[in-house]
Amino acid sequence: MVVIKMRFRAPLVLTILVLSSCGGPVRIEKLPIPRENVLQAYRLMAEGDQLALAGQAHFSLLKYLEASRLNPYHEVIFNKLAIAYSRLSQFRQAGEAINRSIRLEPHYAFAHNTKGIIHLANEFNQSAIKSFQEAIQLRPEEANFYVNLGHAYLRNDKYEEGLKTYQRALQLDPEILSKSDVIELSYQDHQEASLERFYQMARIFAELGDKDVCLDYLGKALSAGFSDGRRLWEDTAFEPFYEDADFIDLITLYGLEGN
Repeated sequence: MVVIKMRFRAPLVLTILVLSSCGGPVRIEKLPIPRENVLQAYRLMAEGDQLALAGQAHFSLLKYLEASRLNPYHEVIFNKLAIAYSRLSQFRQAGEAINRSIRLEPHYAFAHNTKGIIHLANEFNQSAIKSFQEAIQLRPEEANFYVNLGHAYLRNDKYEEGLKTYQRALQLDPEILSKSDVIELSYQDHQEASLERFYQMARIFAELGDKDVCLDYLGKALSAGFSDGRRLWEDTAFEPFYEDADFIDLITLYGLEGN
């Protein structure tokens, strides 16, 4: 894997760090830069956004990199840079970029959200929960932050917390779970999700009223070996689907009808 090193063409002054009482860097002081650099960085960032929307991840990354060189003090640029690196599975560089974004503006909620996504990609589930919680604390009206937190809870086998968090997201935006800009609830190829995990996910989406996703996870649980028909038929989460043709067809396929 080729490692791209970020080199910032800063002004002729050094970056000043505000230090915490324990001696660690907390915030980068934003220093003046030439106006033409600021404007060109905005143009490059906009071009990167268009390339990202077109699915041209490598080219969008190059635009954000150049923007970051022209303006090394803009937290939004480094947040976008981190997202671009993440899309290319370059998570170490993504982590460096998002840490700089947060040090430039610790109260930038979207950077904490991005940091949580990077943690999830690296399977640092507890750290992801903390980052999403920080994002929510800073911007509690963002429904997608709650969805991402819900994903992190499920990855950590905290099903009840995940359900409550999804419900809060749906209160803020009833269509949030169907939007394409919400990160997918998925597992790395090398992860072996247990049949119980699939079953619990099916329960959560049943309670959320999302039949299609519920049946998808229930099907995965059944194919993984779930065979407790009595538990399935006595589980009130699935009660709304007991007379649903798709639900009946699925469980009939695995011989659990009428248990």
